[in-house]
Amino acid sequence: MLVFAFFSVLVIIIVRLLNARSPPSLYGIYQHSSKFYYVKLIFIYIILLIRKMQNDIHVLTKKRSQHSGYGLKSKVSLEEMDMKQSLGSHPKAIDAVYFNLANSNGWHLIVGTASRPHDVVNGFLYLKVPDIGLLVSPKLPDTMLFRSKLDRENSYGAEGLILYPFQPMKVWKIQYNGPMHIYGDPENKFDVKLNAVWSSDLPYFDFDTDMNKYSVAKSMASEPWSREYFKNLNEFHQTHYEQHGDAHIQLHLQEKLYKVKVNGVRDHSYAEKREWKLFHRYALHFITLESGVRISVGIVCMPLAFTRLIVGYLYSQNGEIVSVHKCSLQLPQHGNNGNPPSDYGFSFEAGGHTYDVQVNVYDRTEFYIGWEWEARVVELLAQFTVNGVRGWGACEWQYRNVNGRPLQLLQSDPTWTKDINKG
Repeated sequence: MLVFAFFSVLVIIIVRLLNARSPPSLYGIYQHSSKFYYVKLIFIYIILLIRKMQNDIHVLTKKRSQHSGYGLKSKVSLEEMDMKQSLGSHPKAIDAVYFNLANSNGWHLIVGTASRPHDVVNGFLYLKVPDIGLLVSPKLPDTMLFRSKLDRENSYGAEGLILYPFQPMKVWKIQYNGPMHIYGDPENKFDVKLNAVWSSDLPYFDFDTDMNKYSVAKSMASEPWSREYFKNLNEFHQTHYEQHGDAHIQLHLQEKLYKVKVNGVRDHSYAEKREWKLFHRYALHFITLESGVRISVGIVCMPLAFTRLIVGYLYSQNGEIVSVHKCSLQLPQHGNNGNPPSDYGFSFEAGGHTYDVQVNVYDRTEFYIGWEWEARVVELLAQFTVNGVRGWGACEWQYRNVNGRPLQLLQSDPTWTKDINKG
């Protein structure tokens, strides 16, 4: 009798699962847990465990993975990872480096360069100088830069902006020599000569291998599955890793020399292609605390793969690194109108501890990426409080932009750009 009752209940559960409808997505974007969620969760988690074991074997045998990501590293050595990569044949191939640095006195250095085929670079530079204001590179909010024959082959950047690795995973140099102006006031110009040396003894966090497996599995299990879904996961994968450190800045500005130390993150991404049109939104936070703890945490919404992917990690005071596996921040509830909030909070969990984050933004700026300005990125300069401890850094909120790049900017591009394949 008990056996019959058990199988009856089991049959009822299976029938209900088969007939259950997945709840509608929020705003037509954000997926909820659908039927077979837990089955999918367990399946993906096991796959990630297997790939992690494969990666451990590859590391021991120094074998390069054919398909990186989701547990498998892209390169065998640090030297191969932390160098300028060869771009593939796709018009949207990418090799990008980014720094987001700040200190407790309100200084900020935010710089990024993304190498694209045909010597095209998506690049920008921001300098927050407390007694002067927020300085921006000349073309912003446009980020289309173009390399010349004078640019060093092994360096990143263009048009006076140079970033290059001096010692893999240890030392990078940042240089800029040229004009900048106050954000919002293009006529208020300054001649700037910047030299910065960023260094770190901290471990790097490889998003291919170090993300929390359970968190990744939850994100994938929430999405509707199909053959096309898994094809897209592989096709649009990009290698991305981050590392926190410190930089010493020497800044010549209007015949005055500033020497400043800042803290923050460096990241490096490369892929056969990055299509910004596929990114709906993301919100990232880069934080340094007075206690010595360093944090990167955020949420990414890329509907082709994940509508809510938790990303991030935390360095403890002794430099040990742990991945973030929970985060309460909900993108639909914050800045959904295109304007990120200036005062908000959320919590996250890492290494068995819960961290409550309060964000207070005191300045902001924005830029656009791509031939069509496919992405709008808002940089928020902020003060943080995490579990009562004061901190500094920045937030980066990205939005999909469909308004296009202004015609006058298209017309000002070099004439040879009219003939290249832009993808």
